[in-house]
Amino acid sequence: MPDLKTAQQIAQSQYVFSILFIFLFFSVIGACVWLFNNLRKENGEREKKIMEMHEKREKELLQTNLEYKLESKEREQKLMEHLERTTEAQKEMSQTMEKVQQGLSTLETNIKDVWMEIKHLKKVN
Repeated sequence: MPDLKTAQQIAQSQYVFSILFIFLFFSVIGACVWLFNNLRKENGEREKKIMEMHEKREKELLQTNLEYKLESKEREQKLMEHLERTTEAQKEMSQTMEKVQQGLSTLETNIKDVWMEIKHLKKVN
């Protein structure tokens, strides 16, 4: 029984509670430090992953932008070629219209000459 009384006295003493409190305090501090380090590690990994995703997306967007620029240049080149062909066709049509106009003018002059000749022949007869 003396052991039980001694154990009761030790349990009732303030020293035991202070040691238990200090142990509990350091345990809580250790758990908080571990949790803080773990969260910082997770945040670092998450940030690294987000940065990799961002860089990957940025490269994809740059590649897409480059493809659009190439397509745009190709489309512009095709439009310029079409415009040049159209301009050339219009020049040819303009030249043809000038020739037709000259032909009509010559024909009109010839018809006037023929009428004059016919009138002259009628007067002579």
